[in-house]
Amino acid sequence: MHNPVGTEIEATAQWLEQHAADGAAIVLRRVARQRAQANERLTATVTRLRRYRMAWRSARRRARARTAEATRLTRQLNELHAQWHGRGEPSNSPTPDDARERALMRIDLARFQNLVERAGWMPDAEPRRLWRWRNGWWELAYRKRNPKDGYHDSGWYLWGPTESYFGAWVAPLKADATIEADRLITKDLAAVAEEQR
Repeated sequence: MHNPVGTEIEATAQWLEQHAADGAAIVLRRVARQRAQANERLTATVTRLRRYRMAWRSARRRARARTAEATRLTRQLNELHAQWHGRGEPSNSPTPDDARERALMRIDLARFQNLVERAGWMPDAEPRRLWRWRNGWWELAYRKRNPKDGYHDSGWYLWGPTESYFGAWVAPLKADATIEADRLITKDLAAVAEEQR
C-alpha cells in the first residue's frame, strides 16, 4: 500500500508514537507532506516551463522560416524592379515579343508584391524595427521618448511610403502596434483610393 509521506517516514513516525513521542510523529508527518507537496508543485512548474520553452522554440522556428521566405520574395521583387527599370526607355516601335515580355513581368511583379503583402510584418536586421509591403513599404520602429526629435512618448512609430504617416505614434507594445498600424494603413489606402475616384 502506498503511503503519502513514504514508508520510511511512516515507520519512523509509528516508532515515535510507540515511544510516547506523539508530537514528534505529527511534526514528522506534516513536514513530509509539505515536502511532497512542494515537490509536486516544483514538478508541475518545471513541466509547464518546459512546455512554454518548446512552444517558444517552435514559434521562433516558424518565424525564422517566414522571415526567410519574405526575404527571398523581397530579393526577387528587387531583382524584378531592377530588371524593369534597367531596360531604359522603350523604343518607338516595340515588337509583340517585347510587349508580351513586359506584360508577363508586370504580372510577376504584381504576384510578388501580393506575396510580400501577405507575409505581414517582417523584422529588419536592426532590432525593434518591422517592415510591411502595402502598395509601398511601411516601417514600424520602436523609439524611446525624446521630445527634441519629435518622439513625445516611448513606443512604436509608423512611417508611410508617401510620408502619409511620418513618424506617427501607434502604440507602446509591439502586438498592439502591428494591429493598429494595419488599421491605419488600411484607412490611409482607402482614403487614397477615394481621392483617386
